[in-house]
Amino acid sequence: MQRTVRLPVDTKLVLPVRAGHVVREHAPTVGVFLITTVLAGIGVGITGSVVWVVVGLLCLAGVVLEVLLVRAQAGFGPLLAADSDHVWVRAGGFLSPQAVRLDWAEVTVVTLHLWHGRRKATARYLSFDLTDEAAAELVADSRLASRARRLTRVFGSPLAVAEQGAPVLDRVLRELRDLAPDGVRFTERS
Repeated sequence: MQRTVRLPVDTKLVLPVRAGHVVREHAPTVGVFLITTVLAGIGVGITGSVVWVVVGLLCLAGVVLEVLLVRAQAGFGPLLAADSDHVWVRAGGFLSPQAVRLDWAEVTVVTLHLWHGRRKATARYLSFDLTDEAAAELVADSRLASRARRLTRVFGSPLAVAEQGAPVLDRVLRELRDLAPDGVRFTERS
């Protein structure tokens, strides 16, 4: 396992981020924060109250954090890349991108999960089970350790990639099967 900054875009398999989807997902929140910030400014102008200043500053901080989140999700390149020798997975990063490059020998299982939430909400994600040595090395890396532990608790794996669209992860799973050596298992769970 090796930590990298960006995933390569010239490999056989690349799962790009759909920037438009990320922007549409965060636009309502940014809009609410902006409107509330403007209303808080009007409130300060009319009443001169410190409460409106606090509300305005909190909402402005919310706008900044949401914009940074959009940048982190959409601006740091692909989520997953693979060739016949390696798999690269983006492993987070809020202010700067973080990714890991794994040799196929470090990957034991690739699983396509279907998660069921409230109100009939569903999500799909790929998780990567690693050899004990690779998982220990991932958790030992100070820049990736907290995310790896959190993902392991939630997804059962230190590395996961969320769905970008209905057929996308199915195609990615098929292509990963073609690239992976014989020792890697592929499963699906619902």
